[in-house]
Amino acid sequence: MKTSYYLFALLSLLCFSQVQSQDASTLAGAIGDEDWTKNWTSFMPNGNHYMDHTLNIPRLIDKDLTLSNKNTYLLSGTVYVVNKAVLTIEAGTVIRGEVETCGTLVITKDCKLIAKGTERDPIVFTSSKAVGERKPGDWGGIILLGDATNNHIGGINAIDWGLDTKHTQYGGDNDEANSGVLHYVRIEYPGNKIKMDEEFNGLTLAGVGKNTSIENIQISYSNDDSYELYGGSVSLKRIISYKCNDDDFDFNYGYQGKVESGIAFRNPLIGDFSGSRCFEIDSYNADKKGFDPNKRITKVLASNFTLVQYDINGNNQTSFSTEALQIGNDCEVSLSNSIVTGFPSIFKIKGASFKESVINNNIQITNNTFNGFQTIFVGNNAEELKVHFEKDSFKNGYLNADIEDLFVDLNNKVYPNFKFKNPKPVMVSK
Repeated sequence: MKTSYYLFALLSLLCFSQVQSQDASTLAGAIGDEDWTKNWTSFMPNGNHYMDHTLNIPRLIDKDLTLSNKNTYLLSGTVYVVNKAVLTIEAGTVIRGEVETCGTLVITKDCKLIAKGTERDPIVFTSSKAVGERKPGDWGGIILLGDATNNHIGGINAIDWGLDTKHTQYGGDNDEANSGVLHYVRIEYPGNKIKMDEEFNGLTLAGVGKNTSIENIQISYSNDDSYELYGGSVSLKRIISYKCNDDDFDFNYGYQGKVESGIAFRNPLIGDFSGSRCFEIDSYNADKKGFDPNKRITKVLASNFTLVQYDINGNNQTSFSTEALQIGNDCEVSLSNSIVTGFPSIFKIKGASFKESVINNNIQITNNTFNGFQTIFVGNNAEELKVHFEKDSFKNGYLNADIEDLFVDLNNKVYPNFKFKNPKPVMVSK
């Protein structure tokens, strides 16, 4: 922190009034007047009692199939949905990923997943292990593939990860594509290790189009990223990442879309040695392998997020995630109406041209509340960017309050309440 100082009472009050003067509905982060996380979420999934499986899901689904909530299903090995088939899952259905065979569900291009849970009857994907024995990486995850745009050479790529690549191709030019519906779905303990430095994600969306509907999703204890998006244009709304081991929301390969009303809750003692963040945003990998510079870059429009790093047991001196968001070269990013707290720094900037992106309004950081940080930016042009985004016109508020004072009930282990409340202004840090 280059400057950190106590202000006179009047100045402190004035600075805090800037935060309070912002519209309540936009300042509230993920939770507004109505808490959309109630009833369908589970923040202690290791204690949930699920019925033993009664049926196995077939390894190859080549015609329409419905999974009934009258049964509990075992996801054994890799299950591929192919041949334009539609897999429908009834509200209240439980699917248990088999640990021994790394249960993984792959919805291939031109197929659909219709998983319409409800607030009272969510659909649950979880570990096959018993109560108290479940761990991150018990099973694979869910992979949804579509034919929307990405920035690979030729517009087509395939997910490897030890899978059958003839079934894992994604990409095309159909940004209007519809790969189905995921509403009120919980995904618990995914992220099985593929090899030493590679794991499955909780939910992988590759080339998924904007007519796909994804809302009210909670991914808990993923051994890798909770959400990973490769290209495509699908929007995500009311999404939760809870205590994952790597990135909460990862975007790459020319993804362009909106993500709104999301929560990332991180334990400061959990993370990947390569670096873990709430948001990791890139347009290509470091070696640029397969990247077509004539195709589109990644553009993420994020609003109303609550990003928290906190251990309710008090182990908050160590911060495995040293920054909340990392932004790479050639990306357009907007973060607005959000709350970020518990991280030593807010943004890590990889791109040498980031300053130019700011000047061209390709990077917009507006109407946010940043709390308890040491520095806003690390990386290229950090000091100039800090001065730039502290201007009043961006309406970003800066606090140094105790994290517990920011939210209604963060320490509730069963149902934490992430609704923002007005903390007492202790110190304003810039």
